[in-house]
Amino acid sequence: MKLLIQRINQLLKEAKFETFVFDFPSHINKFCYDLIVKRNDLVFIIKTFQNIDNINEDIIKGIKLLSKLLNSKPLLIGVKNRYKKLEDNTIYLRYDVPFITVTTLEGILKNELYPFIFARRGGGIVFIDGKLLKTIREEQNKTRKELSEEIGITKRTLCSYENENMRPSKQIAEKISEILKSKSIFREINVFNWDIKIDFKIKEIKKNEELNQFEEHIQNIIKDIGIKTNWYKTGLFPFDMLISPQKWDNLSENQIYPLCSDIANVKQEIDKNSLINLLTFTKLFQKDALFIVDNDFKFPNFTSKVQIPIIKIRTLEKIDNEDEFIDYIQNLKIKPNKE
Repeated sequence: MKLLIQRINQLLKEAKFETFVFDFPSHINKFCYDLIVKRNDLVFIIKTFQNIDNINEDIIKGIKLLSKLLNSKPLLIGVKNRYKKLEDNTIYLRYDVPFITVTTLEGILKNELYPFIFARRGGGIVFIDGKLLKTIREEQNKTRKELSEEIGITKRTLCSYENENMRPSKQIAEKISEILKSKSIFREINVFNWDIKIDFKIKEIKKNEELNQFEEHIQNIIKDIGIKTNWYKTGLFPFDMLISPQKWDNLSENQIYPLCSDIANVKQEIDKNSLINLLTFTKLFQKDALFIVDNDFKFPNFTSKVQIPIIKIRTLEKIDNEDEFIDYIQNLKIKPNKE
């Protein structure tokens, strides 16, 4: 998959996207993205899958959640399903999100050739512009009866195609196109603008696991300050916790406070690559990051060069309210790790 990610990265660079490939540890496949790309205000979370019929549902939930949290779009690339390789110019739907091949992506980026085939069990169906189909048929002085007989379908079926009450199979659509000598009847589907529906609550993305004593202490302190924590210890994201206003409920608000990437009492160290990856992530999405560590934690030398604040638990305990918390974090951003 590494070569596939490299190819995607190159294609998007050529299309003038700013790309961010993250140097994650060996468990990279647990994360809900392989790379993130940005062009102006358009941000895509990209994830590749060898087999789109063998996907951990939590990964898809993570992709949907991150897309919603960070106002971005998922772009999912697949290689095969359980039966065969995925076909180009075709959309495959799994968990209500679209998957395409890297060749389809290349056609979109280089020639604006969006897919118009929608994969279904038993064969693909094609999205046809019914009004255009009718217009071209009439321009060629063909009645519905005449065209339906040429195609080998009933007049009623053709009528359903023109009214867009039915979608033709790939084979029938190609025959219609050949008879009318027009491919413009195919209605292209812009996967970049796919409407992602969140049909689960925030708590469902969280893994059912107990917080350790140190994590519970952090949660209680933050609660006393008047803000709340949302823990994500599944390994899907480069952080363990989101800190947000109390009013932020079920994704109704996009205002999020720092992304806390790790709790130093657990690992007793901060990995340099993880720190740099988180910094890239937060700059890309214009969010703040924060490390919360225990009182005896000793800062590695490299932390002073990476602008992510690190706060000790005793300092967090002295903060009384939300405004003080925000002010303190803003000051740490200017002079990080100077406790």
